[in-house]
Amino acid sequence: MRINDKVTIENSKEIRVRTMNEFASKPVETKQDEMLKRMIDWWGNWVPDYEGWLKIADDLYAPDAIINAIGGEQKYSVYRLSMKDQRDKCDMEMGPIQQAIVDEDTVALVYEMYLMPKQAGGQVTFKMMVTEFNHFEMVDGKLMVTRLDLYTDGGNMGK
Repeated sequence: MRINDKVTIENSKEIRVRTMNEFASKPVETKQDEMLKRMIDWWGNWVPDYEGWLKIADDLYAPDAIINAIGGEQKYSVYRLSMKDQRDKCDMEMGPIQQAIVDEDTVALVYEMYLMPKQAGGQVTFKMMVTEFNHFEMVDGKLMVTRLDLYTDGGNMGK
């Protein structure tokens, strides 16, 4: 999967939703199809506010999932709290999935993430390239992410 549009923070949501709607008509015949569909739907339904994010995240990540992001490896319950802290400090927007690859039990994604520190009053946007690996397993009869490994280029946040 590749996005051909020029991606901006302003059109990110539109492209995510359009991709989700286009993908909805594709047949789901294999476990890998289902995993990819779960990620495409997650992306199309992604919301920037914390409470909205929790609703969709709790449906994607297994309760005991290991998340390797935002400061290292942690349980999903701790990651939820770190996301609250991040949302308290920054507004956030996700770009559309630029690449998605499915291999066995893993969906790899590449996308841009935009962080706007609240103390900067909307004057600064850090754009970072993200690569993540979502490892799926059946949990209580549902395919869920049991491990997320997320890597970024840092978006020049230290400068």
